[in-house]
Amino acid sequence: MALEITQHEANGICILALNGRLVLGDESSGYRTTVSNLLSSGTKRIVINLEHARYIDSAGLGALIETHRNTKEKGGRMTLCSLGPNFRQALEYAKLLPVFETFPNEAAAVQSFEASSSKAVASDS
Repeated sequence: MALEITQHEANGICILALNGRLVLGDESSGYRTTVSNLLSSGTKRIVINLEHARYIDSAGLGALIETHRNTKEKGGRMTLCSLGPNFRQALEYAKLLPVFETFPNEAAAVQSFEASSSKAVASDS
């Protein structure tokens, strides 16, 4: 099954919903291209919704790590949400779960950006 990536925005936060398998080949390279284009266009707040993602391999994990690193380098933030048991297990086995901010659903992930924005504004005052 090919990886489908649906993109939408909520409160200035880009949400990428993955459907299928994030694996070596066209799937992970298409994902990387999508994220690269977003970062090049100035997007700095990204939520990766994994609710319908069915499988991830080491190339897919590498793509998520790359997204996290590149977003951070651009002064942004990336979170994961709606991890199914397979994704959570893959991140745990690879000892990567602590690297990512994870949320139970898209609404919680979006809200985390709003909460961090209000903290930044409060600390600037």
